[in-house]
Amino acid sequence: MSGFRCVMAGICGGSAAGKTTVAQSLASRLGHLHPTVVEVDRYYYDRSALSREQKRAINYDEPAAIEFSLLAAHLAGLKQGRAVEAPVYDYATHARLARVDRLKPSRLVIVEGVLLFSDPASRALLDFTIFVHAGRDERLRRRIARDAVERGRDRESVIRQFNETVEPGFERYIQPTKTSVDVVLDWNMMNHAALETIARRIEELTNSIM
Repeated sequence: MSGFRCVMAGICGGSAAGKTTVAQSLASRLGHLHPTVVEVDRYYYDRSALSREQKRAINYDEPAAIEFSLLAAHLAGLKQGRAVEAPVYDYATHARLARVDRLKPSRLVIVEGVLLFSDPASRALLDFTIFVHAGRDERLRRRIARDAVERGRDRESVIRQFNETVEPGFERYIQPTKTSVDVVLDWNMMNHAALETIARRIEELTNSIM
């Protein structure tokens, strides 16, 4: 698409910090821009060929678990005005489904997900970056509530994974990126006033490229 221009806003933070909620809230506030939302979680590698024991042994909280080369290629395509066919990932089976979702280019693309800022190629495509902060205990509480309802997991397994891989991964790959973003959003108390300010900044940035 000749002459196509867009703003790509990236949202990162710890597991269950509130990234998806923030992305959806921004998309709603900026609905008149018809934003496209890209979830990094879509790009976990397909593990359908592995046994249950092999799947359990994988560390899903490090960059190697995500096909960042495909994500970066798709983000580049959207930024150039091309639609992309994004994978659909099933947490219950750790596999990609046979279907894909067609994501259309837009003046505003919102990318959200854990480990997003750890990938240099994807990070380089972002025009505005947001780190969603929530304390360890709050993230653990939210993760227990989410995984029990959405992914059918028991409390003990959620806590064990959080302590063994989630939090160590956060400290190694995610927390260090907090110092190099445009905005840190404190989401312990769900600061909607700050979110509104961020939405205005993104809208101004989007309008400036037109």
